[in-house]
Amino acid sequence: MKLLELQGLTARYGAGDVLKGLDLHVDEGECVALLGSNGAGKSTTLRAISGLVPNLAGDIRLAGKSIKGLKSEAIVRLGVSHVPEGRRVFPGLTVRENIMLGASNRKGLRRAQMNAETDEMLGSFADLGRLQHALGWTLSGGQLQMVAVARGLMAKPRVLLLDEPSLGLAPLIVQQVFRIVADIRSRGTTVLLVEQNAHVALSVADRGYVLETGRLLVTGKPEELWSNPQVRAAYLGGLAA
Repeated sequence: MKLLELQGLTARYGAGDVLKGLDLHVDEGECVALLGSNGAGKSTTLRAISGLVPNLAGDIRLAGKSIKGLKSEAIVRLGVSHVPEGRRVFPGLTVRENIMLGASNRKGLRRAQMNAETDEMLGSFADLGRLQHALGWTLSGGQLQMVAVARGLMAKPRVLLLDEPSLGLAPLIVQQVFRIVADIRSRGTTVLLVEQNAHVALSVADRGYVLETGRLLVTGKPEELWSNPQVRAAYLGGLAA
């Protein structure tokens, strides 16, 4: 089943179109990677889905129903959670408080249930349990990324949008973060992943889309994308699979 679908999506900033008639879909339970060079429109795609880009044409559908034009809060309540580039953890709040904020749009959630779910989330991420009372500004980049992902999962999303989770992280921490992404996918959460590091993205993805200046260049399974010499050289950095 197509859980998330973009149909002819165009997004405009100023005088130019950033997305130019983009079509893509993510089936329920899939992890799909969105790849391409800087400026290809990857992050704009996630922002459009989340209701953060006002000037849109085309359609965005969640489980067959249009969500284009809805406010971000309404989109979150419908089951779309966005972990933005740069983590955006509140520096003056503790790890626990930052994670709990992810449930703020779940109406009727009792405090006891929120605390229990926060405890479960803290136990699911390496280091966060012992750091639950640490303030955001004291955390490393990898720890901040884990807090951001845990906060996104607290919304109980049907679709998790991840924007550049490896950005600025050391290679060993990148591996740790993507083990978490693989675990999220294995639990049945649908994931749309924007990532510059094509190698790690395709290692956890079921399918990939490659964008070029706001248009779809090619799509396919990871092995198909790696075997395309033009795509591999120009957009996947020539890395070995």
